[in-house]
Amino acid sequence: FFFSLVGKSATFPWMMMRAGPWLLCAAVASFAFQAVPPARQCRLERAATVEYSLDDVEIGSPLEPLSNYLLVRVASAIDATTGGVLLPEVAKETPTEGVVVATGPGRTHPDTGVLMPMPVEAGAKVMYGKYDGTSLKYCGEDHQLIRDDDILVTWQGDLTADSVRPILDRILLKPERVEDETTSGIALAPGVAEQQKTSVGQVLKLGEGRLAADGSTMPMPIAVGDSVKYRDYAGSDIKIAGDDFVICRVNDCIAKFASAAPAAEA
Repeated sequence: FFFSLVGKSATFPWMMMRAGPWLLCAAVASFAFQAVPPARQCRLERAATVEYSLDDVEIGSPLEPLSNYLLVRVASAIDATTGGVLLPEVAKETPTEGVVVATGPGRTHPDTGVLMPMPVEAGAKVMYGKYDGTSLKYCGEDHQLIRDDDILVTWQGDLTADSVRPILDRILLKPERVEDETTSGIALAPGVAEQQKTSVGQVLKLGEGRLAADGSTMPMPIAVGDSVKYRDYAGSDIKIAGDDFVICRVNDCIAKFASAAPAAEA
């Protein structure tokens, strides 16, 4: 209003003398308002109206994880099967992935006092164990408080075998296929092959390594491309784009070997 008045009125000096101090105050206020960028104005307006709630109870500030905990907004539950059949509420598959909303500063090593860095930041997508963490309702949505050690893999963009990254001392394995018949050629009954869980796989990706007491990462004793034998029932079975993979810790691997070269054709 003030600036439009200056541009359109030829009697501006006379109006200033008549209007007195109130017009000067209006001019200062108008200039200050226009000096604030529009994006910041929107953020300030949202900050003034945001309400936070924890388990449907209003709280006065955002939830801030402590130590090495992360707040994860849980992905939506799967509402239908691959064939399109809608699932009842009790039969929905519990999701174990989501987006990191906030992280704690990291845990302090009990012996050295060194602050261990967090392996992910807010905005990262993560997959974690089915029974890990604490469920809660934050701002009306399902969230999970988990430790950094609960993260299996993290990624940006779409979930693919190329985009995932194992955390710390975890490794991504492609498990050896379970045969559906015995060495003598006898076919196994349906379901028996699935029950014979393999414990051999090829290393596809490695985490950065386990953290030492001084916060540095320790070298991994295996490399991408190695085949490993890991402890029976160790690790977590995950699916990425419909394919089966295993995530386990490097300490769960008890031997490594090179894959046999394919037999030459006669």
